[in-house]
Amino acid sequence: MSTIKSRLASFLRWSEKYTKMDMVYLTRGSFWSIAGQVSAALIALTLSVAMARYVPKDVYGQYKYVLAIVSVLSAFSLNGIGTAVLQSVARGFDGALADSFKANLRWSFVIFIGTLALGGYYLIAGNFTLGLGILIGGTATPFLGSFNLYAPFLSGKKDFAHQAWYADFVTNIIPALALIAVALIAPQPLPLIAAYFVTNLAATAFAYWRTARRLHRAAEHDPHMLRYGKHLSLIGILGGIAGNIDQLLLFHFAGATDLAIYNFATGIPDQMKGPLKSLDAMTQARFANRDEADIHSSIRNKMFWLFIVGSAVIVGYILLSPYLYLFLFPAYAVAIPYSQIYVISLFSMIASPAVSYLSAKKKVRELYISTVVGSIFQIVIMVIGVVYLGLIGLIVARVIARLSGSAFNYGMYRVASDSD
Repeated sequence: MSTIKSRLASFLRWSEKYTKMDMVYLTRGSFWSIAGQVSAALIALTLSVAMARYVPKDVYGQYKYVLAIVSVLSAFSLNGIGTAVLQSVARGFDGALADSFKANLRWSFVIFIGTLALGGYYLIAGNFTLGLGILIGGTATPFLGSFNLYAPFLSGKKDFAHQAWYADFVTNIIPALALIAVALIAPQPLPLIAAYFVTNLAATAFAYWRTARRLHRAAEHDPHMLRYGKHLSLIGILGGIAGNIDQLLLFHFAGATDLAIYNFATGIPDQMKGPLKSLDAMTQARFANRDEADIHSSIRNKMFWLFIVGSAVIVGYILLSPYLYLFLFPAYAVAIPYSQIYVISLFSMIASPAVSYLSAKKKVRELYISTVVGSIFQIVIMVIGVVYLGLIGLIVARVIARLSGSAFNYGMYRVASDSD
């Protein structure tokens, strides 16, 4: 066994001449990432099949609408603290986990205020389903976000095995089983919303508790973490709104049924981004302690390989998606052309190493500019697309927004690298 490992390590070191990447580190982390993402994808696929077959489209649309409202509200909390935790932990400040948990809860008062306002509005208007759903989700979200900080902590520790086990399996399988049970027994919006938030809260609380148990009481604290987290959170407000406003716009201008179709059109392509998120976490943890000149020399090579992989995935999906939807989601066959267009947005992943560099090296000015400009453009183009063209307008707008945002992010990376 040791001989096989030695030969594999030798081969990976040899391949670095061509990939210009640390292939041993990447392979070690990627194994757990791929294992976790495969399990998460299978769980999500099983849940999607159950939702498509047993939950009416208008019910599913209302369920997704409430999740989107709660996500928009969460944008006004310390939504960027996770990246700050990852950076601090990567530099040896293990006390960042407990510090960030307390800080995130303290700064969640906006979520509570927004929850009471919106939930109360719908209750007064007589829509008890949306009103109670928002109250349930808004109450659980601050605790859910705080417990979820175990994931960037494990990424910063480069503990990809536990990160994959908790983040990709445990916190996915428990809510999925609960939602499938509700879909079979009581396929209505409110039971689905309650099952989603209650089981997610329980699963993430368990993962946080298991992670925190391993910490040494004398863990060091990063005095700059909270300040950086506040910067990232302020930056992320517009991004959080832009990332969820599509659901709100479509619900109001086209209705719950079109929102359900939209979610099934974007679901599989968005699921494909899972490995990229893990790669981003690995890259940030690696970049945090590397020399900037060394990072610059490898960025373009990483982007080249992402382009090659992305092209293969996109072409393969466009060819196979009709058969996939007809087999798994026959009730949503209408979503096929929308999904084939939307998958083109995966080309935006090419610039992800550049964004990882901006976060890892705390290029706050460039992050502010790229997020604000990109988010405003995305919101404007999505509003125009939905109002004038409906569902297809929203799909095309998101593709344009992601590709242009990716190009702009790379431009901000060049600006930051030129100033180093």
